[in-house]
Amino acid sequence: MLITFRFRNFTSYKEEAYFNMTAIKSFKELAKSNVITTSRHFNLLKTAAIYGSNGGGKSNFMRAMSFMDDLVRLSYSDSLKKEEERGQADYYFKLSSQTESQPTLFEITFLSNNIIYRYGFEIKGFEIISEWFYKKNGKEVCLFERKGNSFNIHKTEFIDAIKYKDGVNNNVLLASYLAQNNSKDIQPLLHFFMNINVIDGLDDAFYKNVTKILYKGVPEFKIWISYALRFLEISQIGISNEGNLLAFHNKYDENSFITDSIPFDIEEESEGTQKLIYLLGAVYDTLIHSKILFIDELDSKLHPNLSWKLLQLFQEFNRKGAQFIFTAHDANLLDKDILRRDQIWFVDRDQFGASHLYSLSDFDAKVVRNSSDFRKKYLASTFGAAESMDITSNMIDLMYGKEE
Repeated sequence: MLITFRFRNFTSYKEEAYFNMTAIKSFKELAKSNVITTSRHFNLLKTAAIYGSNGGGKSNFMRAMSFMDDLVRLSYSDSLKKEEERGQADYYFKLSSQTESQPTLFEITFLSNNIIYRYGFEIKGFEIISEWFYKKNGKEVCLFERKGNSFNIHKTEFIDAIKYKDGVNNNVLLASYLAQNNSKDIQPLLHFFMNINVIDGLDDAFYKNVTKILYKGVPEFKIWISYALRFLEISQIGISNEGNLLAFHNKYDENSFITDSIPFDIEEESEGTQKLIYLLGAVYDTLIHSKILFIDELDSKLHPNLSWKLLQLFQEFNRKGAQFIFTAHDANLLDKDILRRDQIWFVDRDQFGASHLYSLSDFDAKVVRNSSDFRKKYLASTFGAAESMDITSNMIDLMYGKEE
């Protein structure tokens, strides 16, 4: 389970962005439905929402997690490619002369088998500047630290790294190299990243086949999605002989009695219905296997009630500690009966073009309480990060000309 995620000097983020899924102890609201109880001295949140204006940096938050995930899992295989085939190297914040020469930082802390792990690295272009991995089961222990190609490795807790470190180039993460060599020492970290799914809610190409694959191959999923579709009040589905997803609608006679169930190709359904059905495969996979699902633009194409019901699947019916983190514009979810203050985050850009990430829980009680109308205050720009544009007389004059 994710505890914290921080990064710096990445795309629109100049300064460090710090994201925290720890439940604030003094917040007692929605504890039963929205909080994961752990056996540690802290509890974690099941879901978190990130709001902000267009171009504020919400999608870049998602890209940061995806970028880190890709590097951990793929930096070794990518290092075997030609440099021009390796992808983006100029991912740093470009609107400051200071950041051009500075490395980009990523770090996550997570809970696995009741042990806290902390892993991170700094990278510039394709060069690994530093890398570190710690675990905490009582006192925090350094498993390894790296500066360039110089390594400090724990002699009993991280034995595999001692054997493999000499084969690691300066453009490869040690974690990725160990994963490539099936090291058991790196398995907690690799398992964490293998259980992350980052989805672009505007592009279904990356997740649309998951529902189809599960429906055809996992009998339990067919039962689960039948109940989920009833809960969401969406048409039931099936598979054609050609392997295409179908949506079924009832046919009625002149007395309004159901006489048949007519199949339609899923592509004939509304875009919102398609998106929801396609997402349910990823949702099921996340809930059943205790994964972490990130969705950018969750509410695009979805009715507000469907966004809320999708969120309910993670808050009301989540028994295994799965987590769901999403970006959205739909302010209807900013409701004290749906989300706690520590579950709501905002992204805003300053006058210099830099994105800043902050939580609703950062505001003191004079600004917001657990009984406040979050939505009303957000739309009034009390928290920043909301779209606002004043229609001035100058704008009207530009459009229509000055009145005589």
